[in-house]
Amino acid sequence: MKSQHLPLFCGAALAVMSAAGASHWCSVREFAAAAAAGLPLGIPAAPAAPAPPSVTPPAPASAPASPQLAALQAPPAGPRVSGTAEQKFYEALVAKMENLQNQNQDLLDQVAETNRDVMKLEFRVDTHSESFRPMPVSEDRFETSSAYVDGEGVLPPRAMPVDLPFDE
Repeated sequence: MKSQHLPLFCGAALAVMSAAGASHWCSVREFAAAAAAGLPLGIPAAPAAPAPPSVTPPAPASAPASPQLAALQAPPAGPRVSGTAEQKFYEALVAKMENLQNQNQDLLDQVAETNRDVMKLEFRVDTHSESFRPMPVSEDRFETSSAYVDGEGVLPPRAMPVDLPFDE
């Protein structure tokens, strides 16, 4: 009983992937031809990283060639926080990070001490104590090494699986 849906699905997936590959190949070919001809490629420049608060960005040497470039080079429209507020924020952030780093180092030191204590841990048995009871070694002792005694396990028998009805 073979399903007819699997080959149809695979064929459709192959057609979609082939169309995407062909579309990509055509666009790359057009892009390479435009770059070779020296035409503007129409790719917007990546926005520059914001300058630190104490450094002012340099003034542009000439007017931008297009309005799109002018919009990209314009400062962001929005409330500007004063330099002292930014500086206080970053100083507080650095202080918190240093505090976290110190706490992390303290925790690592505590874990190292605990590991050393665990590695040195020894167990000794006081055979002269009244609470010491040696294990029985007689031949007629009860067998406890097997999980099943007389064919029955320690745990109750496993429940039988229940088949659930499926809506088809």
